[in-house]
Amino acid sequence: MNNAEIWNNVALCCFYSSQYDMTIHCFEKALALAVDEGMADVWYNVGHVAIAIGDIGLAYQAFKIAVSVDASHAESYNNLGVLELKRGSFEQARSNFQVAERLAPELHEPKYNSALIAFDAGDYEESVEMANSALETLPGHEDSSDLLRQLEKILSLL
Repeated sequence: MNNAEIWNNVALCCFYSSQYDMTIHCFEKALALAVDEGMADVWYNVGHVAIAIGDIGLAYQAFKIAVSVDASHAESYNNLGVLELKRGSFEQARSNFQVAERLAPELHEPKYNSALIAFDAGDYEESVEMANSALETLPGHEDSSDLLRQLEKILSLL
């Protein structure tokens, strides 16, 4: 078999085994063979590799390309939200998380990330709602549980 999905996975295997020169080659092969949905997945993984090597600019571009190829790629919207948050663009981050939530209600990450933004903004009610939603999606998510415990302490003091 010679398809984008296989080359995408081989690229990730190469990256995680420190075969960086092969990683690039495999991603190039994956992109050459990819069509629409598969191409978005390849760019999404390129974004993850870029984050891992510290190239946030490349990561941002890769996630932007992923959503331009597939406007329903919720994971890329979520990661764009995280990068926007790091840039200090809270409204853009919130918007990306909302898009990700709307596109893929089964994902817990955008809900948890929205809960964090609401918490930082002092909107504790929204934060509780989103953290609970994240826990409904992924019961036992420790970070969501920790956030809820923090919120309970804060709300009990008010």
